Amino acid sequence: MMTICALIPAFNEAAHIAQVVEGARPYVESVIVIDDGSSDGTAELARKAGAFCIELTSNSGKATALRRGFTHASTQKFTHAITMDGDGQHLPQDIPVLLRAAQETKADLVIGARPFDRALMPRARYYSNTIGNRLASALVGREIKDSQSGFRLFRLESLSRIKLRSRRYEFEMEALIKLGRAGCIIAHAPIHMVYNNGQARSKMKPVRDTVRICLWSLAFRFLGA
Repeated sequence: MMTICALIPAFNEAAHIAQVVEGARPYVESVIVIDDGSSDGTAELARKAGAFCIELTSNSGKATALRRGFTHASTQKFTHAITMDGDGQHLPQDIPVLLRAAQETKADLVIGARPFDRALMPRARYYSNTIGNRLASALVGREIKDSQSGFRLFRLESLSRIKLRSRRYEFEMEALIKLGRAGCIIAHAPIHMVYNNGQARSKMKPVRDTVRICLWSLAFRFLGA
């Protein structure tokens, strides 16, 4: 039986966090927000919306926040954790799609795969994701449809067997490469793509962060970082 929590790293997401928490709550046993040193009241708003909140004293990066969330989730007897962004780019209504894929495939990791429509996706984001997908597929040894998607369902037992070191946006690639190298089952589930909707803007810098992700990916794969 699957017992599921949602992990939401958030940095200055006061404008969106309550809506994200409220949207996720019907689909999971608990929503856990990791406030990554916000200064805009994100943690308070998350609690009011019904989330359990972990507060970091300073901005430490997305991966660091997620690692704290995974550590907490593993002590609460959850079997799986869904990771979501706190800026509204992931639709909570898509959570059942990931759950269904996990049940059908017994996957250790289900990636919420976005449709890459160049007409809807910002140009820089389209190319950074395309490069990331090709690199991930080569390094993992199987097709990866959305290497940079932060909307994922992890089996916590499988995740506990690998050592995660990344601090920022390279987390998605690190988890992919290390779970793939460990022989874990990786599946995909189709999700909606939300860009430029007047509500959410990604904090990721496409050129800088893509270069960083690529360099770290090679280190994860060939140097065992």
